[in-house]
Amino acid sequence: MDRSFYTGAVGAIAHQERLNIIGNNIANVNTHGYKRKPSTFSECIYSNLNAINGEQTEYIAGAGVHVEKTDLDFTPGHLATTGREYDYMIMGDGFFAIENPVTGEITYTRNGSFMTSLQPDGNFYLQTSNGKRVLDAELNPIIVGTVPEAAENEIPGPQEMVSGQDLIGQIGIYVFPSTNGMESVRGTEFVPAEKDGEPTALVSDATMLEHKALEMSNVNLGEEITRMIEAQRCYQYSLRMVQTSDEVETTINGLRS
Repeated sequence: MDRSFYTGAVGAIAHQERLNIIGNNIANVNTHGYKRKPSTFSECIYSNLNAINGEQTEYIAGAGVHVEKTDLDFTPGHLATTGREYDYMIMGDGFFAIENPVTGEITYTRNGSFMTSLQPDGNFYLQTSNGKRVLDAELNPIIVGTVPEAAENEIPGPQEMVSGQDLIGQIGIYVFPSTNGMESVRGTEFVPAEKDGEPTALVSDATMLEHKALEMSNVNLGEEITRMIEAQRCYQYSLRMVQTSDEVETTINGLRS
């Protein structure tokens, strides 16, 4: 009975984790550039069942399942027209490179919802909503405009602001030989693994970027709800297995006393 109790408990833990993953996908169904995270299960170790006198048999018993890893589904999402000047959608494969101005860390994203921000050096930078700067094909931050020297007590304004359409030739798009090892960090940002290879920088043009549009999440709400119902049923059956094993064990102990 210890084996069945353990198998049911391990199964319940695995399906609870799967429910957490599905819930995260559903919560991000409207997040631009979000990529669905499917879970991969792996069977726990098997062992042979011996006959009453210890002889080997052809029968084997498993010890349950566990969530081995969470993958990333990079299937493109649908195009959503926004009309905003600094919104871009990558048409096809590739990522925007963004840099943390404090740490210098570079991550990659499919979320092209950008804005401009005036920094202490007098430049307007193209950046994300969390303050990370968008990079060009040379890994340099993209400067949209500058502030002229102003007289004392005069409020400076942008000297020259470039339209979003003009930025298409400046924004870098980075592609990798593989995306199988990419790790999701902070929602819609990704960090490549060593096995993904070195990124190749492309100079964007009008065929690579859709201006004033964003990529929607690739989560299919109907499919995720179906997976959620399936995981809930499996979770319930696993708990029932634990309960039944406990009841059988209690009955056996009662017969022994």
